[in-house]
Amino acid sequence: MIKKTLAVAALAAGAVVTLAPQAFADNADPNAYSDQTANFVVYNDPAVLGAKDAGKQIIVSPYGTSHTIACKGNGADVPLYACMQQDNPGLGWIILQQQELPGLGPAWVDTMQNDPNA
Repeated sequence: MIKKTLAVAALAAGAVVTLAPQAFADNADPNAYSDQTANFVVYNDPAVLGAKDAGKQIIVSPYGTSHTIACKGNGADVPLYACMQQDNPGLGWIILQQQELPGLGPAWVDTMQNDPNA
C-alpha cells in the first residue's frame, strides 16, 4: 500500500512539473520587445562613467529609468536594438535613437517622437 501511494505521489509530482509553465530567460525571443530598464543608467548619474564596463547602456531622457524602456535583442548574444520608452501612461511609446558616446558606450536618446504603431 505504501509503495502504491509513493508511486502515485511521484506520478502526480511529475505531472505538475511537466505541466508547469517553463520560463527560460536564455530562450527569450530576441526579435520581440522586452523590458530592459534595468540595463540602463541615467545620463546624469555618476555611474555612467562605468556603465560600459558594467554592461549597462545610457538613457538620455527626461524620464530617466522611471518609465519602462523596452528593446529588441537580449543584450547578451543579440545586442539591444529598436529601443523605445513608455511615455506618460496612456500616451504610448517614445522612439529612442542609439548613439555611441566615445569612452562611455551606447546611449539611447529621446527623439520626442511617439511610435505610430503603439
